[in-house]
Amino acid sequence: MPAVNPRLDHLPHPDLHMRVPHRTFYYLRHGETDWNVAGRLQGHTDTPLNATGVGQARAAAQRLVGCGITRIIASPLARAWHTAELVNVRLSLPLVPETNLKERTFGSFEGELHTTLKARHGLPPTASITAILPPDAEQWPDTCARMAEAIAANLARFPHDTLLFVGHGANFRALFEVLCGTHREATNAEPYLFRPVDGMWEMEVVG
Repeated sequence: MPAVNPRLDHLPHPDLHMRVPHRTFYYLRHGETDWNVAGRLQGHTDTPLNATGVGQARAAAQRLVGCGITRIIASPLARAWHTAELVNVRLSLPLVPETNLKERTFGSFEGELHTTLKARHGLPPTASITAILPPDAEQWPDTCARMAEAIAANLARFPHDTLLFVGHGANFRALFEVLCGTHREATNAEPYLFRPVDGMWEMEVVG
């Protein structure tokens, strides 16, 4: 079922929510990498897609055919940019890099295993690491603000296009929190549709 947030005053970031123009857009997390499989924090580390990730990106392209997308905006990190290129083999659209779609940086935690970090800091396996991030990592409020700005700026820059944003997992969580008010993880290379509904936002899986 689509996720819809019922009231603006229930949102954790109502100011950021209001910055994003009410226009339909699509979001795609990059395909799988070996670091995804291992459970390592990637951040700005430029890890490539693995063979599974390449196949996932090609499958995502097929699901996006016929959606009316007219332009792709992608993170320049290799795993996201390659995903966008593979999708674009099928869609043949203008492809634009956007630095603000990069994954959040995890600072000195990059390359660490989630499980190791949680054990070291006494967190249960299902807990978020947001509260224990080092000072040189991008903190969660900054990630939320950056994602709202990246989406808003490109919707304004391309007012007549239906956009597909290709980015990363933590950034999807931030975007979903800003627009829909709750927590949601993005599956590798699963396309999502965001659309405005009565001044709020609805999100659903494509295909």
